[in-house]
Amino acid sequence: MYPSSRSRQKNPGHKFVISLHYQSATATTLFHRRTAAEHEYPTRSSLFHRYEACRGPHMKRKPLPVAILIAFVLMLPIAALTGPASGQDESIPDPFSDSPISPRAAIVEEAPVEESAAETVAAEEAATAETEEEQESDKPEEKPPTALQKIDSVFKNIVGLMEQVLFYRVFTSEQEYFQFEATSRAESRMNGKWVWESDGEYFYKEKLPKLLKMTKDEAEARAEQGDLINLDPAATTPVYFSVEHGGGAPIVVLWLAGGSLFFTFYMGFFNFWGFGHAIDVVRGKYDDPNEAGEVTHMQALSSALSATVGLGNIAGVTLAMTMGGPGAFFWMICCGFFGMSSKFAECTLGQKYRHVKPDGTVLGGPMRYLDVGLSELGFRPLGIILSITFTIMCILASFGGGNMFQANQSGTVMLEQLQETDKKELVRLNEALETANAAGNTQAVSDLSISIQTLQERIHNFDVNFRIVYGLILATFVALVIIGGIKRIGAAAEKIVPTMCGIYILACLYIIAMHIGQIPSLIALIFSEAFSPHAIGGGFIGVLVVGVQRAAFSNEAGVGSAAIAHSAAKTEEPIREGAVALLEPFIDTIVICSMTALVILITGAWNNEQWVINEKLAGAALTSRAFQSEVWFFPWVLSVAVILFAYSTIISWSYYGERSWEQLFGPRSTFIYKILTICFVFLGAVFNLGAVLDFSDMMILSMAFPNILGALILAPKIKRDLTDYWRRYKAGEFKKVN
Repeated sequence: MYPSSRSRQKNPGHKFVISLHYQSATATTLFHRRTAAEHEYPTRSSLFHRYEACRGPHMKRKPLPVAILIAFVLMLPIAALTGPASGQDESIPDPFSDSPISPRAAIVEEAPVEESAAETVAAEEAATAETEEEQESDKPEEKPPTALQKIDSVFKNIVGLMEQVLFYRVFTSEQEYFQFEATSRAESRMNGKWVWESDGEYFYKEKLPKLLKMTKDEAEARAEQGDLINLDPAATTPVYFSVEHGGGAPIVVLWLAGGSLFFTFYMGFFNFWGFGHAIDVVRGKYDDPNEAGEVTHMQALSSALSATVGLGNIAGVTLAMTMGGPGAFFWMICCGFFGMSSKFAECTLGQKYRHVKPDGTVLGGPMRYLDVGLSELGFRPLGIILSITFTIMCILASFGGGNMFQANQSGTVMLEQLQETDKKELVRLNEALETANAAGNTQAVSDLSISIQTLQERIHNFDVNFRIVYGLILATFVALVIIGGIKRIGAAAEKIVPTMCGIYILACLYIIAMHIGQIPSLIALIFSEAFSPHAIGGGFIGVLVVGVQRAAFSNEAGVGSAAIAHSAAKTEEPIREGAVALLEPFIDTIVICSMTALVILITGAWNNEQWVINEKLAGAALTSRAFQSEVWFFPWVLSVAVILFAYSTIISWSYYGERSWEQLFGPRSTFIYKILTICFVFLGAVFNLGAVLDFSDMMILSMAFPNILGALILAPKIKRDLTDYWRRYKAGEFKKVN
């Protein structure tokens, strides 16, 4: 697996690394039916009232998280309008302009010849100091950071701390490397393969059997034998050893994977033997329009799917395979299979503890079952704490990863397609400028410089105008849906999700059909890379971690968000809706991600030297290039699919955030949340908020900690309900509609 960008450090020595040995280990752990009416809150349904009751009459202040949340959501729109986006280019003086005569040189010329050595040294020091002062004064004044840049800087520090917690690696081991210095950029090969370049460092990874663990002398001997060929004859290649701590798995990945494994075994593999029944439920065979709820089973499934099917399916698979090879996809499939049980558990609880209000609307999800469910077991303080924690995280996540990030990335993908011709022309003009410079043709240099500047201005102006127009259009379409609540969201998702999935799957199937003869060998490659002796001896754990991590980010099993959508389904049987929910990871990870994986393998994109190394393509960009290599217009198809994915994700996450907002602040304030959501769609499309979005993404992963902890404690209740439901199902107590 190539080293992540977080772990790379710039190295002026231009080193590349050959991985020799890798070891690691793994671990995991832990553990009665009420109707929905029994769990209805009194009229004061805001979580604050329950929180205040728990705290007692002597403490009547609003909890601190509320102030933090309000400050966060209000300062972003204000800050965004006070200055440019973080990282905006500042004016930089021309480094090739004529510099004035050095003051030090003038002083030295005027110095008397008979000056003593001490006086000469003193004069030179004074001249040096004066020169440095003048150089400092010549530097352009640094503009003070804007409010948006200050916010971005604060969140960057917060993200750094959260990464240390969420991505803290357990069960790490020492990993040995031998390194060669290289003097030129990407001009060294190892066994005929290019090295990997990033931030001035060169990395080459070779899967070696465990027995080939080398000493320093053996490494030097291997270099002398010509295993390393440096294409720069003048370069020296000293060899030395280094030992680094590597391997292990991020704690958040272990938490998600451990939870899914527990629920799978504890529920007796219901994700396998209950699959057929889940299909029948989605097909409407058990629909009853008179039951409490707001949407059908199909609409609930579509709403939840629309929040998970997206960039993770397009970019996540590609990232997994470029980092961990084809074997990583096998572990993505395994994680998707076990993740079905996590979705079943959390969505069953969402239905079981939902609150159906007098007007027929539903409030359900982790913020409900963590509070009410744990209170039933005598863990009321813990339940309230976990519920508030999850609620705040969900609101923040809905503004960032479920909103601004989607608007920004979908707009960028379409913008790249629209500007492709201009950017190719810019590359051509730059190449012509280099040629004219080399030939000394000053007139051509002048003309080309003007043309380049004009084209750059046109690209920049189009970028700004497009983002504003796209942001306004997307915000308008989002507003048309979310103002109508879950019924309109479900109706829209029921149409959008099958459409976007159909477009993407058809595009993939076309490429697969054109190369149908390769499919058996490619499937064999996936299995062989996942279980090969080389992988087991070296990168097995690394490949497994990459696959699990990308699958967790793709289907969100264990995060708890889907339980909010499924709690609105029309049914009085929580297990029935839980069965519907287990189809999500299957469709998301096992079906759609498999399509992407086969396209990446067919086109060879996962290890294409030109694309991955030279052009540094990754994620969605690499997937787009893979499609383009087969049919020239497929990137446009992919762009449309990405926009539909982003749109459906925004409207679904807006519902998740709205339900959480209502749980925290009460039902009368939900209109404020909807207005903020619409504003953030526009801001996300126009501005690049950097670390703020990273912080929001961390919130999505953090939601798994309170959610899975509560679900583990409530697991015996799920198991009893499942046993009772299946007994009644086998006894024929449930009548099919058709």
